[in-house]
Amino acid sequence: MELSNNIKKRIQILPDAVKRKIAAGEVIDGPYSVVKELVENAIDALATDIEIEIEDSGLKRIVVKDNGIGIYRDDLPLAVEEHATSKIKSIDDIFSIVTMGFRGEALSSIAEVSRCTILSRTADEDIGGKLVVSDGTKEIFDWAGPNGTTVVVENLFFNTPARKKFIKGLKAELNRIKDVLFAIAVAHPHIQFKLKIDNKIAFAFEPAETVQRIAQIFGNEVADNLLYGSLTDLQCTIEGYCSKPTYYRSNRSMQFLFVNQRPVQFPYFSFIVQQVYQTLLQKGQYPAAFIFCTIKPELIDVNVHPAKKEIRFFDSNYIHTMIYNFAHKVISGTIHAFPIKNNEAQLQDKSIKTPSHPENLYDNDVAPHLVYTQPTVNQNALIHEMQHFYTQLHNKDYTVVGTVFGTYVLIEKDQNLYVIDFHAAHEKKLFDYLMKVDSILGLQQLLMPVVMELSPDLLLQMHTYRDILTNYGIIIDQFDEHSIVVNAIPDFCDTNDIEGLIKDIVDSLHESKNSLHDIKIKIIEKIACHSAKRAHDMLTHDDMIAIADYVFSTDDYRCPHGRPFVYLLSKTELERFFRRS
Repeated sequence: MELSNNIKKRIQILPDAVKRKIAAGEVIDGPYSVVKELVENAIDALATDIEIEIEDSGLKRIVVKDNGIGIYRDDLPLAVEEHATSKIKSIDDIFSIVTMGFRGEALSSIAEVSRCTILSRTADEDIGGKLVVSDGTKEIFDWAGPNGTTVVVENLFFNTPARKKFIKGLKAELNRIKDVLFAIAVAHPHIQFKLKIDNKIAFAFEPAETVQRIAQIFGNEVADNLLYGSLTDLQCTIEGYCSKPTYYRSNRSMQFLFVNQRPVQFPYFSFIVQQVYQTLLQKGQYPAAFIFCTIKPELIDVNVHPAKKEIRFFDSNYIHTMIYNFAHKVISGTIHAFPIKNNEAQLQDKSIKTPSHPENLYDNDVAPHLVYTQPTVNQNALIHEMQHFYTQLHNKDYTVVGTVFGTYVLIEKDQNLYVIDFHAAHEKKLFDYLMKVDSILGLQQLLMPVVMELSPDLLLQMHTYRDILTNYGIIIDQFDEHSIVVNAIPDFCDTNDIEGLIKDIVDSLHESKNSLHDIKIKIIEKIACHSAKRAHDMLTHDDMIAIADYVFSTDDYRCPHGRPFVYLLSKTELERFFRRS
């Protein structure tokens, strides 16, 4: 039997250039990786002010500038060599890491897959250095700039074009950059951060306390609904914030774990937090959590992932228990916990007035008088005749009985009674329509455009998916650096809660790993939900006819959220219940 050609090939040592690019690919898998590594280096350099510039989602240009201690001019050529670092000296140092970076791989990996320029000067140098690295060549020049370091990365992956194929898209990559920066900014609230995207300021965070930094990024609503606590044991201290039991998000995007000021991914972290809230929140509702763990460096291993995303603890079960107990005690109030209030004066001005007699919700002069009179036999017959006539007028094979509890439409057809949740059915009808069209032509221009101040987190979401929103009838523009203005919405959309619609949309888009198709579905879901008629809305007979027509034209009786909207009760079941069969 002849061996395949692949097996026959002889083993050989890879060229150094190939080995370096393979190693670089383990550390740098996209523009967000470059931003993460460079910002971490700036933090290790004791910077208190970090500026980031992004062009073309980082593929064209990334600039990270800091006011840290800088790199000596003579050390600049070494900075881009493999495993060149000032942060560890021996193998023992690996097991007591106190810096963000330590392996000396970041700059060398970045320089391997881009055109890289490093400008730096230390406080005790009159003239710093400018290092230009391109295609393996290095040139160094004098530089008389300010103390600190600026790294300019251009044409990322120009020499490894296959790597670009694995980037999900420019918008998705921009979201990954944003997520990385937000997590780091929460972990280091004393540092000033500024981000410019395509020459426009995306955000600027002044130094602040931790909860104020959370408010800067995610808005006052999140910060106002957090409870603070701390828990100390022999091996570690945990402190931070968990959301009030009444507050939740639609995804896990507001759950962060930091270990020694490093944002990390820890298996089951979200599961542990969710377990604490399992009796308080429903399926699809997720608490917010910003949990900071301080532990001796020798009790953790941060060297288990090339990009330092994951971490290994000396005892995972111990950490599981600590996180669970911390979150449980915060929301139960058994440790120091207090709600964070950023607008104390404003809250004090608000008062809730409760009527002394709850039944007297209307003034006697204007109270509606609702009188119910039981129909006579003749009246019942007349009502049935009118319904039958109206149904015949529409050429329908069913009878609209009416509504009950302001929520359900009753339809009689083929010896069956259909109980329809009108809101859920209408939502699904709109969802199906929007899924069939590429864009919406019918718009309602707002006579009073709605200006919304959004946190930087949400502003970036709107910037990223603005084109898709426009296709589906939501027309927005930048109002100022902190706000957007909503100029138009779909013509069938309710104008009473435009802010709620926009916030629901951007909140659902927070998970950047979704494809554009998934993003489109999320936007459509929110538009359909906010546009559908709700419980106790006024329904005309034509409304009920329209929804019945839809119900009898589809075999999918679940809304986009998975909730059923039709309950079928047969005449046989009724007769069996009343023992008439």
